[in-house]
Amino acid sequence: MKNIKEWSLKNKIILHVFVIGMITAIILVYIYIGTQRNIIQAMSQQKAELVGAMIEKSLLPAMTEGKLEEVQSTIQETASSGDIKKIRILSPEGKILRSSIQDEIGMLSEVSTQNKVEELFSSKTQSSVIFIKPKSTMQSFRLIENRKECFGCHSSQQKINGILEVNIDYTAASSLLKKSQIKGILLAVISVSLLTFIIYRLFGKLINRPISRLKDNMKKVQEGDLSIQFPIKKYDEIGNLANNFNIMVKKLRDANHKIESLHNQQMEKAEHLASIGELAAGLAHEIKNPIAGMKGALEIISQKIDPSDPKKEIFTEILLQIEKIHNIIQDLLSYAKPKEMNFSMVNPNECIENAIRLANPQINSKDIRFHFDGLPNNTLTCIDADKIQELMLNFMLNSISAIDKEGQINIDLIKKNNKELEIIFSDDGTGIKKEHLHKIFNPFFTTKSRGTGLGLSICKKIIDAHKGSVEVRSKKGEGTIFYIRLPVLHCGDLPC
Repeated sequence: MKNIKEWSLKNKIILHVFVIGMITAIILVYIYIGTQRNIIQAMSQQKAELVGAMIEKSLLPAMTEGKLEEVQSTIQETASSGDIKKIRILSPEGKILRSSIQDEIGMLSEVSTQNKVEELFSSKTQSSVIFIKPKSTMQSFRLIENRKECFGCHSSQQKINGILEVNIDYTAASSLLKKSQIKGILLAVISVSLLTFIIYRLFGKLINRPISRLKDNMKKVQEGDLSIQFPIKKYDEIGNLANNFNIMVKKLRDANHKIESLHNQQMEKAEHLASIGELAAGLAHEIKNPIAGMKGALEIISQKIDPSDPKKEIFTEILLQIEKIHNIIQDLLSYAKPKEMNFSMVNPNECIENAIRLANPQINSKDIRFHFDGLPNNTLTCIDADKIQELMLNFMLNSISAIDKEGQINIDLIKKNNKELEIIFSDDGTGIKKEHLHKIFNPFFTTKSRGTGLGLSICKKIIDAHKGSVEVRSKKGEGTIFYIRLPVLHCGDLPC
């Protein structure tokens, strides 16, 4: 059985409507039954009082004339007709003076009857009606006042001559009340069932059906069909939801067209760059050999020139420029056709130290300090040592060029849970402009007058080859921080 949280919206609403309907029906049935009971009891009470008054009136002539036998016969005759069960005349003390049942004449009445007589006297009311459980009998009491006509048998000082008790069969009224209760309950059940059915139909038509259609359309959109438009027939909440859905689909369609257009442009640009890259790589390879030959020849000539000769300085400058050309060509070849990765278990501290050693000569006249905090206890990690050294050297050379006169470069190695090696590289150089941050790893993007824009792009390729990630934070004039995260592999995970 499903949890109520997993129920559909329709079932939840029907449940709530049913519960509310049942509570309302129970309250209405209770009020209805109570009202019917009060009405029937009030009518029965009026009937009992009326019967009592009629019996008293019919007995009055015989009683005033002292014809006691006629009183007794009248009582018995009246008790045998209709729904009257018993008629008695009681003394103020509760003694039975006359009764439709002759055997109890002269006896004391029941304790409950005596209590009722005392209560009637104390309340000073003319008559009283009570219903005896299980409410099959209605017991009516009526005071018989001492009148002038009665002074012949009763003292004039006496106010009450006796109490007329009439027991009436209440079975018919009780049966009517039960029928009324059953009728009320059936009416409530039918009303709740009808209400639930109406709500179910209304929910299906007004809510469930539009939402189901909207859900089907959303599924089609999820599958890639952006031509969907939900017809709007109403302007209620469902209509507003459908209208918002249509607006969302239109925006998705427009965005998709823009993405496709940009994708096509990027593909054309990528194909163009690929062609240029192949051409550049071929040209670089062809230029590399002549440049190497020129460099070798110039070095031989430079060695034969006397150090004091002014031409020596010219040859040295030519060799320096040829070296720059050679480095640019080497970077281009490295980006266009990178070497295969060579993973092994090495100490990453050595990679960083070697990179610092190679970067130190590039500081020249600047006052730049390196601060390196490596891994403890010669911890080994699975990396390509040469590539990581190249990666860090590129970062260091960029930081050196970003520091004007003096500054500091910090490198921290952190191993997290034996799962990840984090390299935090920071400097206090000029920083990177905010609008340039998302471009720094793009090939050929550079803000330097003499840069190729391939250094950081090569670094990104090295990080990707290690299945790692890089994050950069920088503000203009406040320095730059790189967070390089590399997964730490075990010997069994080494690539073949």
